[in-house]
Amino acid sequence: MRSVIYRLAAPLAALVCFLSLSWLYGWGSPILYEDILRWYGIAPFRFPFVDISGSLAAWECARQGVDVILSDPCDVLQRGYSYSPLWMAASPIPLGVDNTMAVGWCLDLLFIGSLTLLPPPRRPQELVLVLAATLSTMVVFALERANPDILLLMLALAAGRLAEGRMSLRVVGYCLALLAALLKYYPIMVLITVFRERPSRFIATTIAITSALAVFWVVYHAEIAKGLPTIPQGPYNTDLFAAKNLPFLLGEAAGSAARPSSWAPLAESAYSAGIYATLVGFCLVICRRLLSWGELSTALASLSWLERNSLVIGSAVIAGCFFAGQSIGYRGVFLLMVIPGLLAIARRPASRNLRNLGMGTSVVIVLLMWGECFRLALHRAFGLPGVPEIVAGQLGVYFWLVRELGWWWGVSVMLAVIADFLQVSPVVQRMYPLFGRLVLRVG
Repeated sequence: MRSVIYRLAAPLAALVCFLSLSWLYGWGSPILYEDILRWYGIAPFRFPFVDISGSLAAWECARQGVDVILSDPCDVLQRGYSYSPLWMAASPIPLGVDNTMAVGWCLDLLFIGSLTLLPPPRRPQELVLVLAATLSTMVVFALERANPDILLLMLALAAGRLAEGRMSLRVVGYCLALLAALLKYYPIMVLITVFRERPSRFIATTIAITSALAVFWVVYHAEIAKGLPTIPQGPYNTDLFAAKNLPFLLGEAAGSAARPSSWAPLAESAYSAGIYATLVGFCLVICRRLLSWGELSTALASLSWLERNSLVIGSAVIAGCFFAGQSIGYRGVFLLMVIPGLLAIARRPASRNLRNLGMGTSVVIVLLMWGECFRLALHRAFGLPGVPEIVAGQLGVYFWLVRELGWWWGVSVMLAVIADFLQVSPVVQRMYPLFGRLVLRVG
């Protein structure tokens, strides 16, 4: 009974919150609904599910023969559709902007139901962290917008579940992961699970995946090239997370300090590159230190297959997004896959270091998932009468710096998880002896 409660507590809490907010918007007090979202750190649009509305608008205009990549007249915000053109292939489905509420509702309910596929917490303190993550700003933001990322998380969860089945089931999982990648590119990292195959199957699966990607490129390369430059970018101190946020904003500050010198742009670029390289170096040092620490590898090997698959897939997606470019906060829903594995690491009774690593990193991740709520709350507090402007500015900088360092720490741990998964995989284990013999022959 206790295990059932632990498994269902977070999804049920999410369901209650979702239904309560839906009732407030539809039949209660829309003003209170918007106030709650603002408290969460979310700027409410005039209606919910605006992101899936944009995707449905793309279908609607595509059926009319309109090129929606740069601008979509069917969309309420006239947004161009910068996602994969594969979505347009499904435009014959008779859904459009008028179906936004129904599609958004169904998509969010499916997402909440899919949370039962995650490894459940087993202790009260773990349950508190899982509940805090599930009800965090990042998750509520994704559901309020009905962003397609929640669909991609569901595909990733299914792929992780199938990764330990028989070969036919694993193939289905790889197909789901490939579908997610073709829909929005970044979930290609979910296919890291292919490395668990023995070399012959790894090669065959990789060839099949590469062939599918090649066909996709041949068919859609013009649309992909047109859409990639329109992928949103923004300031380095909002809800966007990325490796470049910290070094680039510090570089901008250094460039500003160099003005009015004509060398300011060069100074900014040099400082940014130097800080970025330093941060990457520290990240790799932390990763290597964790890998050389035998306790972590032992703990990872002792995880259940579901805990490890979820941890590896979530880590690969988040780390890939972190270094690839800026990601809007709702993409942090993939952190829900990371937390159960970290909590399982912290559950090992023999190692205080592991408990600190797993629990501490989980707490950092949960705080990051609430980060925009904290940032905007501080911003409101700084605007109160009597708060000196210089003090408010300094505290804002300190908060931003701690948040960015939190991201770098979390990603360093995730990279260690990924590296351990790869180095014990059958493919890499087989390659090490072959590489060693090749070096000896060349020598």
